[in-house]
Amino acid sequence: MAKVAWVLGGGSGIGAETVKQLSQRGWTVAISGRREQPLNALSASHGARPYPLDVTDFAAVKATVARIAEDLGKIDLVVFSVAAWEVTEPGRYDYESFAKIIDTNLLGAMRVIDPVVAQMRRQGFGEIALVASVAGYFGLPRSAAYSSGKSAMIALAETMRTELAADNIAVRLICPGFVKTDLTAKNDFPMPFLMEAEDAGKRIADGLLKSRKFEIAFPLPFVLILKTIRLLPYPVFFALMSKLISEPSK
Repeated sequence: MAKVAWVLGGGSGIGAETVKQLSQRGWTVAISGRREQPLNALSASHGARPYPLDVTDFAAVKATVARIAEDLGKIDLVVFSVAAWEVTEPGRYDYESFAKIIDTNLLGAMRVIDPVVAQMRRQGFGEIALVASVAGYFGLPRSAAYSSGKSAMIALAETMRTELAADNIAVRLICPGFVKTDLTAKNDFPMPFLMEAEDAGKRIADGLLKSRKFEIAFPLPFVLILKTIRLLPYPVFFALMSKLISEPSK
């Protein structure tokens, strides 16, 4: 019996490429996103099962989990790759912008996790992969809302990894660097080590299917640089961040 994955945010970008990779490797893949057209396109091209969904609607999320479990018999793997993003002006903390990003990126994950964990406990197994970002390693200028939400997601995944082990539910963390998507097309600043979405999807699938490590992070040179910055003493760290703010956007 083929394994079943549910990829949220599967209509475009990293999520869509992950759907393609899993489908090509013999998985049955359910895909969710707000826009039906790209879901239907992936259904036609890769046999994925479309389940349109807005993760800010908790009732709809719970109903979709139940539908997928009934239609496909189980859910082996959930990949939460939903993301809202916008460049913010340094020193501006607009509530509406923050609320939209946090409600989608972080609370959206929580709406999914709650019924998914219940389903996986009933099955006796499962795996949950949360797509965070290297932007969650520390407070990154010009992306306060996004970095805050992704940092919280990293902490959430670390907590879940320990707490759900006894239920035979594995938790994985995915931290990509800059990837060419509709979201990053909005950026007006340099993006080091920018990579193609297809490459990112392959790395995610390889990490999930060919390893058991907790964190799947890439590209490695960028990850190492950022993790080193995270270890700097605060005076040095803040001096470096100040330089990032002072650099003109390109």
